[in-house]
Amino acid sequence: MDLTPASTASSSLSRRRLLGWGGGLAAAIGLAPALTACGDSTAATSTVSSAGGGTLTMGINATPDTLDPGATGLALTLLISFALFDPLVYWLPDGKGGSAFHPGLAESWTISPDASVYTFKLRKGVTFHDGTPFDAKAVKATYDHVVDPRTKSKSGLGALGPYKETKILDDYTVQIVFTAPNASFLHQQAAGNFGISSPTALAKYGPTGFGNNPVGTGPFSFESYQAGSRLTLLKNPKYTWGPKALGDGPAKLDKLVFRIVTDDSGRYNALQSGQLQIAMNLPPNNISAAAKSGKYEQLLVPSIGTPLGMPINVTKPPTDDPLVRQAIMYAVDQDALVKNVLYDVYKPAHNVLTPITPGYSEAASKTYSYDPDKAGQLLDQAGWKAGDGGTRTKNGQKLNLEIILFSGGGLELPTQFVVSQLQKVGFSANTSVQPFATAQASFNSGVHNLGSFGYYGADPYLLNIWVNSNAIKSGFNWSHYANPAIDKLIADANSTAADATRNSLYEQVGGILMRDSMYLPLWDVAGAFTLSPKVKNLHQTLNGYLAFHSATVG
Repeated sequence: MDLTPASTASSSLSRRRLLGWGGGLAAAIGLAPALTACGDSTAATSTVSSAGGGTLTMGINATPDTLDPGATGLALTLLISFALFDPLVYWLPDGKGGSAFHPGLAESWTISPDASVYTFKLRKGVTFHDGTPFDAKAVKATYDHVVDPRTKSKSGLGALGPYKETKILDDYTVQIVFTAPNASFLHQQAAGNFGISSPTALAKYGPTGFGNNPVGTGPFSFESYQAGSRLTLLKNPKYTWGPKALGDGPAKLDKLVFRIVTDDSGRYNALQSGQLQIAMNLPPNNISAAAKSGKYEQLLVPSIGTPLGMPINVTKPPTDDPLVRQAIMYAVDQDALVKNVLYDVYKPAHNVLTPITPGYSEAASKTYSYDPDKAGQLLDQAGWKAGDGGTRTKNGQKLNLEIILFSGGGLELPTQFVVSQLQKVGFSANTSVQPFATAQASFNSGVHNLGSFGYYGADPYLLNIWVNSNAIKSGFNWSHYANPAIDKLIADANSTAADATRNSLYEQVGGILMRDSMYLPLWDVAGAFTLSPKVKNLHQTLNGYLAFHSATVG
């Protein structure tokens, strides 16, 4: 398969759709708590202003875990990495409802018929921020770094799939080789985890020190980081190799600053006072207030991934009964949740994949509709009889659900709404909120009936991370759903180079997962940015991020 620049206009994301945004757990392309808003899914297309210079400051809602894209587990870090690093190939919205690949540090590339060997012809004349020349050795050093156990990669290692090695064919040609077909790789490498790093800096700072001293080839270079406060990036004046889709030549800004403001009201106040020009992931009430004020613009960046929602434990009573799980699916009205709790700043979700994700199935999204009467009938069929106080009972046991949320995931208020709707059909519930590490251990051990989840991704192969039978005890399969047939379908899809066939397999997967009612989707993940109208020329990615290559602030 030849994917030189002239032939990259089409991709497996040929059926993009608009969607809304939630936040929450966005792992592997990253576990990152958040919430947010509404907008358009096309790339920002403002003409690049002749104005330049100045500082753009964006308020972010969490502290980066590291500045090493190969090691991170946070989507937030990957947003920052787009300013510091270039991938071999960019994958971006095309502004027409589709997407396209663009040359990055690779001028052209070819893929073997079985999608197990990717060959990249590299761009010449590129230098890293530390002056190191870019060549094939830098690509190999980057991928060797990601798979080095000392790096302790949280997302990149999983995104690599069946990785074998990176081969240097000559100074400007590399092959990335897999032990099995890996059709997701071209999408995965464009998502941020594999921004090419300076081999000099990797050797100097080591597998863990590089995260405090990031050196890439991107439009901005690292200046300083004040822990828990701010990250400052400087314009890279030598940058001339960025994709034309994101601009031309060096960045227009002199500085790009990320201020860490974890308090939601503090972030909104800082935007109002002019300390910030962009506030990321404000809560719905602030987003609504900002919209009503008429002083700000709202940009929603849809993401490939899994909607924010609630894994349903298929092994713990009473949700081990498919009829009970189906009743939960019919009992919850996502449209009312978005309208009444989330100020209409999200799009309701009815699927295990977001609408812009390749392999998204319209048919799977129609598996359930809000029907509390149907929910009640299913519970009757399962033997749960209405009793005094409204809670159903069976053999002397109450129909009770144990709900566990991880803190900072934005699901506390929505869960109150979900619980109220479940109570109407006869459920009772206990809800607890735990720190993420504690919650993850609880989810893996299976003490919950409902949990909290959401996932930013770059390819539908992300299902392998949270649906695979092997990911129950220590991974993200918090539904405890073990289905060898699904494991095989996902593996077959990732071994299929033909987009249409591959997407068809993922549509089958989505349909089965919805019918098995192992996940309650609530709203679609995306990135939301509330900004001053002075900010222009931002570009969107397919992962809920922004690109600042051409950004200006007036």
